[in-house]
Amino acid sequence: MIDIYRGGWQLTKVKGMMLFSAACAAGAVYWGWDLFQHYGLSPGDGGVLAPVGQRLAWGLSVAALGLAFPAGMWAFGRRYATRIRYDDAADSLHIGTLEFLASRRHVIPAADVTEAVYHQGEVEGSGVDAPWFMLHFKGGRRSVVVDAQGVFPDRDLAKRLLKMD
Repeated sequence: MIDIYRGGWQLTKVKGMMLFSAACAAGAVYWGWDLFQHYGLSPGDGGVLAPVGQRLAWGLSVAALGLAFPAGMWAFGRRYATRIRYDDAADSLHIGTLEFLASRRHVIPAADVTEAVYHQGEVEGSGVDAPWFMLHFKGGRRSVVVDAQGVFPDRDLAKRLLKMD
C-alpha cells in the first residue's frame, strides 16, 4: 500500500472541532433543560413560571440548535478524507473517512474516480484560507472532501489517481 494523502494537522483540527461541538451540544441540552424548568421566573421574564408549552418550546429549541452542531460535524466527517492509500495490486483506493472521532475505510476501484474539483476556500476579509478538493466517483458513491492543506507524500501519484489538476 502506498500512502498518497494524510489529513495531518488539518485532521487534528477537525477532530478538535468535533469535540468542541459535542461540548456545545451538552451545554445547549443543559440550557434547554434549565429553560424548561425555570423560564419565566427571573424578574426580566415577569417573575412567574411560563406555561408548560412555552417552556417546552424554548427548551427544545435551544437543545435542538445545540444538537445540530455535532450532527453537522458528523455529516461533514463522513465525507472528510482522513487518509487515502493506493493498493497497486488491486488497483484500488483505500479511503478513510471520519466518523465521530473514529475512522472508517472505504475501498474503491481507482478507475471509479471521475474528477477532483478544486475549491479556493477563501472567505474575503476574514483571513480564512482553507482550500480543498471534492473528489467525485462513478456509480453514485458519496463524494469525499480532500483537504488541500493535508500531506501528500507522493504528490504525482495523487494527482494521477485522484485526477487533481
